[in-house]
Amino acid sequence: MATGKKLIYTKTYGFAHATGDKNATIVSDMVYGDVMVLKNKTKDFYEVAFPDGRTGFVSAAEAMDFKEWVATRKPTEENLVASSKEMLGMPYLWGGTSVKGMDCSGFTKTIFFMNGLVLPRDASQQIHIGELVPTDKGWDELRPGDLLFFGVPAKDGKPERVVHVGMWIGGNQEFIHSAGRVRINSMNPSAENHDASELARFLRAKRISPEATLVDLRQKPLYE
Repeated sequence: MATGKKLIYTKTYGFAHATGDKNATIVSDMVYGDVMVLKNKTKDFYEVAFPDGRTGFVSAAEAMDFKEWVATRKPTEENLVASSKEMLGMPYLWGGTSVKGMDCSGFTKTIFFMNGLVLPRDASQQIHIGELVPTDKGWDELRPGDLLFFGVPAKDGKPERVVHVGMWIGGNQEFIHSAGRVRINSMNPSAENHDASELARFLRAKRISPEATLVDLRQKPLYE
C-alpha cells in the first residue's frame, strides 16, 4: 500500500465517487474495514488512493483516521453485540469476510475486527484460542461476546470437526450467526427462534480475551 496517512471506512456499506459529490460516478463500493491512503480533504469528502492506484472521494462522515479509529476501539460486551447487530440480514457467502457476504467465521472475525481485535480466519482455528466457558450445566456462565462452536465430536478414532461458529448475545439464550444470512437464534427450545439443529451439534464455548487474539490493533496497529 502507498505511503501516507491511512483512513479506514467505518460505515457498514457505501461508495467512493469520482468527485466530491454523492451524485458523481461511482468508482468503487466500500465496506467497513477498507483502508485507504488520504490524498486531500475538503469539508465533506476525503480524496483517497486505493491499493490498485485508483483514486476516489469518500464522504468524510463515513471514514476516519486509522490511528484515531484504533484508539477508540473498546471490545466490551455491549460493543461486540452492537457491532454484530449492524450486520443482521447480511447474506451468507462461503469464504466471505465482509458485509457483501460472510461465512460464519468471517462474521465473527468481522465483529471482533470492528472492535480492534483480529481473530484467526476459520472456526476450526478460532476454537483453539481463548478460555473455555463451562456449559455442561446450562448457559448461565456465558457472557455476550463469547463464541459458540458447533460440529461433530470426535468418535471412533475420527477427530472432532468444527463446522460452525456464532456469538452469544444473551437475552433468551440467544446467539447471532451467519447461516443463510446473519440472524439471531436461541438455544431455548421454548423460544420462537430456537434452532434445534444448532443445539444438537453444539460443541463448546470460548471467551476471547484481547491477549488471546492474533493482534490487538490497539497494541500493534497495522497499516503504519
